[in-house]
Amino acid sequence: MNIIQDKNFRNFIAQQESQSICPANDFMAEAIDRLENGVKLYGEALPWQKTHDQFRFREGEVTIWAGINGNGKSLVMGQAALWLAKTSKVLIASMEMLPAATVARMLRQASGESQPSREWSQKFEEYSKDKVWIYDQVGTVNPDSIIGMIHWAATELGIKHIMIDSLVKCGINQSDNEPQKKFMDSLQWAAKEHKIHIHIVMHIRKPDQNNAFTIPRKGDVKGAGELVDLTDNLLILSRNTQKEYYKQKGDAKYDERQPDSYINVAKQRHGEWEGVWTFWWHESSQQWIPKQGVGAQPYPSPSTKL
Repeated sequence: MNIIQDKNFRNFIAQQESQSICPANDFMAEAIDRLENGVKLYGEALPWQKTHDQFRFREGEVTIWAGINGNGKSLVMGQAALWLAKTSKVLIASMEMLPAATVARMLRQASGESQPSREWSQKFEEYSKDKVWIYDQVGTVNPDSIIGMIHWAATELGIKHIMIDSLVKCGINQSDNEPQKKFMDSLQWAAKEHKIHIHIVMHIRKPDQNNAFTIPRKGDVKGAGELVDLTDNLLILSRNTQKEYYKQKGDAKYDERQPDSYINVAKQRHGEWEGVWTFWWHESSQQWIPKQGVGAQPYPSPSTKL
């Protein structure tokens, strides 16, 4: 009879953990790069030039995209995916939308037009081949399957950005804080283990009537408080509902020059900037644009087309 004792487990665990103990100089080149180029310039940027010196998506991190239903979380994350795909492979796991609907919206955003031609769409298909991937699941998916999908996408496909839409579709009990915390821990582990960036959509509590026109803040994110504590970055998206209200009522206070929407960088653990950016809505392209009247930004850059 073979007897397995506690010391066997201890030795096994010690051997496994020893592989994670490294001399500091293993990370020296990356550390020097961060210092020389500035931490705020380390990582990949959002589509809009005005954000580039203030925020980046860094490998080994998790970003929460939060907002009230209908305020543009999924839409803007998809827009960001297009620009990230210029330099990295991106996978979109949108369990709330059919894959064809996700791709159709991205075609509008990429072309800058409401009805891109079939010829243009075919060119974009060829250009984006192997750059943008879709997780073909609609509905609730259990957390272990999500982590498995991340592991496979990173190791087998070389995916660098994984976008999960949304937390409520990840099979987690929303009334129990512990599973939410455990899942966020798993996302953090996966991001660091595979040196990728994980994006996840979460919801914001609807404001009460007295605060209906205010930009949501960190404490307004639904779910366990540990979700925000554990994440590296928190982007809160919101529409300018006050401007919409004045326009609908024909109120003299309506001002077309006011922004249509905002992104509040409410947390950036490894950056040096937190604050709010303003945007305008471009209906035909389904894009958020950085300045009133500048028009859509055709992919892969504002100045070039396929």
